[in-house]
Amino acid sequence: MNVIIISALLGVVLMLAGVFLKNNKSAQLLSNVAIVILMGVSIYDFSLASNNDTYFYNNMIVSNSYIAKLNMIIAFAALLYVFLFDKQITKVGLHDNEYFALIMFTLCGVFIVTSFQSMFMLFLGIEIMSIPQYILAGSDKRNLKSNEASLKYFLMGSFSTGFLLMGIALIYAATASFDLSAITLALHQTNFP
Repeated sequence: MNVIIISALLGVVLMLAGVFLKNNKSAQLLSNVAIVILMGVSIYDFSLASNNDTYFYNNMIVSNSYIAKLNMIIAFAALLYVFLFDKQITKVGLHDNEYFALIMFTLCGVFIVTSFQSMFMLFLGIEIMSIPQYILAGSDKRNLKSNEASLKYFLMGSFSTGFLLMGIALIYAATASFDLSAITLALHQTNFP
C-alpha cells in the first residue's frame, strides 16, 4: 500500500513547492512528474501484490491483486486528467501547486477507500477524499458561483457524513466491531428478521 503514503507525501511536496516555485510552467512540470511517480508506485504495488489478502496497519487496510489493479487504473485516470487538462487547470485559480496538491490528497483518500477493511478507514478515506473537493469547488475565489458551490457542497457533505456515522454506529452496535470480516461473521451468526 505504498501508493497511499506516496500520494500523501506528493501532496505535501506539491503544497510546499508553491512557496518556492512562482512560475506556472514549473508548477505544471512538477505536478506532471508527481503524477508519473504515483503511476510508477501503483505499478510497483501491482507487481508486488498477490491473490491472497495482505493486511496492513492493524488489519485496517487490505491489499490484494484486485485492489492493486484498481489503484493502478485510478492512478492512470489521474495521469490522463492532469496531462489533458493541465492548461485549463492553470486558468481556474491563482496557485497551480495548491490545485495539484489537492488532487493528490483526493487521490490519497480514493486509495484508502479502495482498500479499507475497517469502517473507520472507510470514514477516514471518504473525508480525506471529500475535503479537498470542497476546496477545489471553490478554487476560483473571484467567482461568486464557485464560492456558492463550495459552500453547498460542504453543507451536503456534512449532512451525508452525519448519516454515514449514524450507519457505522448502528453497525457497531449490532456487531461490536468495525472490522469487515468480524461484521460479516456476526451477521452470519445472527438471524435478523
